[in-house]
Amino acid sequence: MSTIAQRVADFTSGLQTDTLPSDVVEKIRVTLLHNLAVALADDVVTAVPFRYADAVGAGEGARLFRTGKAVAPDTAAFVNATMIHARAQDDVYFPGLTHVGATLVPAVLALGEELDASGSELVAALAAGYETAGALSQDFAPRTTPRGFRATGVYGVLGAAAGASRLLGLDAATTANALGIATSLAGGTNQTWVAGSQEWLFQVGFCARNGLLAARLAAAGGTGAPDAFEGAQGFYRALLGEQPDVSQVATDLGGTWRVREVTYKPLPVCAILQSPVSDAISLRTARELTPELVGAARLTLSPGEAAYPGTDSTGPFRGAGDALMSAQFCLAVALEKGTVTASDLLRTDDAGLLDLAGRIEVIPDPALESRSFTLEIDLRDGGRITHSSDGAATFNWDRAGLLAQISEMSGEMPAADVVGGLVDTVLDVENRSVREVVSATVTGASQ
Repeated sequence: MSTIAQRVADFTSGLQTDTLPSDVVEKIRVTLLHNLAVALADDVVTAVPFRYADAVGAGEGARLFRTGKAVAPDTAAFVNATMIHARAQDDVYFPGLTHVGATLVPAVLALGEELDASGSELVAALAAGYETAGALSQDFAPRTTPRGFRATGVYGVLGAAAGASRLLGLDAATTANALGIATSLAGGTNQTWVAGSQEWLFQVGFCARNGLLAARLAAAGGTGAPDAFEGAQGFYRALLGEQPDVSQVATDLGGTWRVREVTYKPLPVCAILQSPVSDAISLRTARELTPELVGAARLTLSPGEAAYPGTDSTGPFRGAGDALMSAQFCLAVALEKGTVTASDLLRTDDAGLLDLAGRIEVIPDPALESRSFTLEIDLRDGGRITHSSDGAATFNWDRAGLLAQISEMSGEMPAADVVGGLVDTVLDVENRSVREVVSATVTGASQ
């Protein structure tokens, strides 16, 4: 029987854009555009990665988004990943709790620039990465997360390695080696959300850079354990602390397209909070709420989401990372302001905002499914607003929906001609080169 790495490699190494389902190709276009658009929007946390790039120095082969600075591909992969993830508004594969785009897109764009790859090759590489990360995280991320592992850190590198391998044109055996090697480059914990530190931002960069490294090592003749995933001392056993049944992992590749389930975020807050915060904004408008009218509020979530590190936190907040994860903080901003922007994530010493956040409670309810919630707002006049959602608002936008979202973000985006050029290029990606795609991200802004 084939190993997991072999099954994945057999599928991804043979992917061709012209044989992908048409809706999968369109989904990849839209998803690529979403991730690059949020990479160009205002953020408050990428100063350190840019200083890192300055310290490493100029290189060649790839460029940084925004500035267009020439750097080595591994530097571009790392720094560009942090730009996509900086607003926490990048895509997410919810069944695997993984931000695939932030780890995959920068890796294949950096490598694609170096190789002068075509847009068609890029699409095939992105398909390889999304399907790999999805298949290998699904069913396992909900079990590894409570043990302290951040799903993006441990599964994102696998997608990046598969995408880079596809772009390099590695055969199935060599791709399987790259995936095996990548299991030793996976890592990252959720303590960052509790501590308010910046590992959450760097982890996506590690994945993008390490995915490139795994593919290059395999291309150079490096070998990975054939049973790296299912082995008695392998990836899943180490992460789960027990030997799971993995007999069905990656057996449905090509029949099930997991990129179809990738969703987006309208706001710069945690994926778990997108619907609650969006709905709170709508309630504020409809009911003409102000912080003075709000006595207290309760957000009821499924137990797993209520317990996700950082979700239930009233501070003290030490940075944008723990602020964007906190249901209390993000709901307070929404109720006070009627929106949430990147700059709001730095308002962690705003006394009025913190007072409102302190009146909000997060409650777990075993009866609730993932992404469903109830928001109750007690009014000072004795009234109460109760709003429930079954999680139907998944933000799985089509092209028109994404373009509308980009328009909504215009106040935090570069000039209209820059955004228009990005849109035109990415939505025609199969007929462009990777270098053209990267050029469309250059805004001229200095960091």
